[in-house]
Amino acid sequence: MLHRKALQGILPLLLGLLLSACTAQELQGENPTFSNNTPESVSSDIALVNPRNSWLVFRRNSNKGDNKKVKPPKKASKHGVPGPPGPPGPQGPPGPPAPPPLQQDELLQQFRLRLKEVTDTGGTLEAGVHCQVCEQHPRVDTAFHSRLQQDLSVHRRSLLELQPFSNPPDSEQQFQRGQDFNRSSGRYTAPVSGFYQLTASLLIEPSETQRRTAARQRDCVTASICIESLCHSNMSLEAMSGVGTTGGVFSILITGTLYLQAGEYVSVFVDNGTGSALKVQKGSIFSGILLGI
Repeated sequence: MLHRKALQGILPLLLGLLLSACTAQELQGENPTFSNNTPESVSSDIALVNPRNSWLVFRRNSNKGDNKKVKPPKKASKHGVPGPPGPPGPQGPPGPPAPPPLQQDELLQQFRLRLKEVTDTGGTLEAGVHCQVCEQHPRVDTAFHSRLQQDLSVHRRSLLELQPFSNPPDSEQQFQRGQDFNRSSGRYTAPVSGFYQLTASLLIEPSETQRRTAARQRDCVTASICIESLCHSNMSLEAMSGVGTTGGVFSILITGTLYLQAGEYVSVFVDNGTGSALKVQKGSIFSGILLGI
């Protein structure tokens, strides 16, 4: 127990002497380092320890020795040190001489004349070539536009081809080209093979019975523009509409493009898939036009 008490009294004294030695070296202008001297070699005149000076010593010596940061060496260039620039290369050949001012005006005048010819005729820039087709005004060879002549009744669960159609009024005569639409049968026969834009706009009126009863979810009306009356085997245009819950008049619009061979006809069909009769109102439109061959 006596030895332990003596040791506890000596340790604080040794620590104070070490710190005092470091502080003395800093005050004398020397580089602060940790002292390896024994306690007997430290001057006994310095008995006080300054905490601030001790912290400065620790901070200055933190990046020395094993804690010093070492920068990696710079990598040498693979190509070495660049040399001086080489001599300039030889001068290229001279360009063609510029045309005189008079020749420039002539070239500009010729360019304007050629540009005017292309704008007027729609031709190419080749000399002596003119567009003969472009000089003619475009003309619609075949087209029709007609309205349903009377109201047509479509029975429940049945298919009906719409006919007859009336002559177009004077305000719609400009839409009529050719005599290929048969108004009595409601069929249009293609005079030439090509692509035709066909449209049908139908007004459908439910019956009184259907107005009083609630419409079922599966009740629907299908309108089609069919080729040769074969709506299921040939290509056709089709639109489907459900019967409104209010029981009022509703419309069905069919529009699209079909390719018709010369001599084939198209017509409009209405398939009543409801449980009551329907009425296709007078004035429903069927029209078409040849787009191209």
